Amino acid sequence: MPAARDRDGLPALCAGGRALRRRRWISLLLVAAGVVAALAGVGGGGGGHGEPAAVQIVVTRNQIAAGAVVRAGDLATVAVPQSIAVRDAVIDPASAVGARAAVALPAGAPLMVAEIAQPAGRPGDRDVAVRLDAAAGIPAGALSGARADLYATTAGHGGRTRAVLRDVLVVSASAGDGDAVATLRVPERLVPVLVAAEGRSSLRLVVRAPEQM
Repeated sequence: MPAARDRDGLPALCAGGRALRRRRWISLLLVAAGVVAALAGVGGGGGGHGEPAAVQIVVTRNQIAAGAVVRAGDLATVAVPQSIAVRDAVIDPASAVGARAAVALPAGAPLMVAEIAQPAGRPGDRDVAVRLDAAAGIPAGALSGARADLYATTAGHGGRTRAVLRDVLVVSASAGDGDAVATLRVPERLVPVLVAAEGRSSLRLVVRAPEQM
């Protein structure tokens, strides 16, 4: 049977109380794991016993509102003993970046697969890297997972500025050594439009406010 979904198409979690109890239990385990690791470090040294196997899980750095887009800066990774690792915990931050939070997420808690909602898959989407205006084409901060509009400005007499794309997903963006590049996820039919705009215009990325995402 498919999982229940709310009116926005996000997977609905079970009763809030059960989710809260599970989160508290997981957080307590993480604290206990940290204490065990610290004690092992104090008393370590000799002995033939190897360290217990550890696995990586993803935790939230900041509070994330329900429905908000998860960005790279919202997440961190920690190593926990394999014996207490939760089966449904997210282990790769990249798998959550760009998705939306299905529920409100507190800071410092493990991120569970059921707590993120991946965007509806569109097989025709393509990731396209474009050069932006090196001086002002890319906003500051971590942009992975943000939604943005792309504007093109033509130079010379009679030059004008126009919107090329609206509400596009920013897969990644970087600036350095006089270059600014962004990778945008667009429908395949818009790829020629984007490539043509890059060839004859100066491009600027305008990131939308979180409440507009």
